[in-house]
Amino acid sequence: MESISTCCLSAVALGAFFGFQGSVSPGPLQTVIISESLSRGLRSSWRAATVSLVSDPFALVVAVFFVSNLPNAFLVGISLLGALTLWRIAWLQFHTTDDDFTFQSQSRLSFFSIWTTNMFNPNLWIFSFTINAVQINDFYTAGGVIPVAVYLSTFFLAICSCNLLIALLASKSRRLFNVKRLVVVNRILGVFLLIVSVRFVYMGFSYL
Repeated sequence: MESISTCCLSAVALGAFFGFQGSVSPGPLQTVIISESLSRGLRSSWRAATVSLVSDPFALVVAVFFVSNLPNAFLVGISLLGALTLWRIAWLQFHTTDDDFTFQSQSRLSFFSIWTTNMFNPNLWIFSFTINAVQINDFYTAGGVIPVAVYLSTFFLAICSCNLLIALLASKSRRLFNVKRLVVVNRILGVFLLIVSVRFVYMGFSYL
């Protein structure tokens, strides 16, 4: 076994790297973070920025225990459910109006909608099975529970911190847009969500 200190240093480096990569990679969660930040500010978008804390652990638990026995049908189902979730959010984006920004009349996305967006994101599950589960197993084999705890703590700290920074920057940039531009931006984000949802369907059927 490697020394605990060596394992922990490696865990910090890899946890920070993968957390940052997961945050800045384009995807549905990043779109939700930016959309919520532009329309309702950091008071709403922080929920999306930190949702990984209550969605990723489910994927990690499944990945750690079943990483070598995952049926393709599982990823197909995750991809199709993810596409349906994205279509629903895109529909809301297309119906954004000036009043939604001026009077805050449009209700913000529920935490459950944000949670399902990330839970049904096949990229989360693929990353959990192909990257995080392998890292957890390696650190546990090399140094036991402590390096695993360090890796997971660093990973979640990095991904949530970067997401919050993205949300903060997006919310501050609202001052650069007038209301009509914000409507356009949200509808563009809706188009992006539809494109990603189609890709999710393609990814799902590619596993058959």
